[in-house]
Amino acid sequence: MAIDKKVNKFTEVLSSEQKAKLKSLAHHLKPVVQVGNQGLSETVIKEIHLALEKHELVKIQLPGNTDADSKKDKQNELSSVLAKNSHVIGRIGRSVILYLEKEPQDAKIKLKSL
Repeated sequence: MAIDKKVNKFTEVLSSEQKAKLKSLAHHLKPVVQVGNQGLSETVIKEIHLALEKHELVKIQLPGNTDADSKKDKQNELSSVLAKNSHVIGRIGRSVILYLEKEPQDAKIKLKSL
């Protein structure tokens, strides 16, 4: 009796080349979600998920009064609350770049070709 194993189709770790390409694609993007002083509330997380589903590659803007350590903490918090096929690409200043890896037939950005 053959056991059907579900294979993870999504990349667990992006290569540095893939991250660099995604950063270059995100360069011109404006932040679509702004995190307020209350931090990552359920509503903000829901908006981030909706933005990722729609755009695949988005920028999130952190509050203006956050110091470097707080920005790093928020970036780590984002990593923990995102879906398994989502990636935090990087942070530049107050902007965090996020990428949602979709099924190849639905993807606008093809990771394999990066």
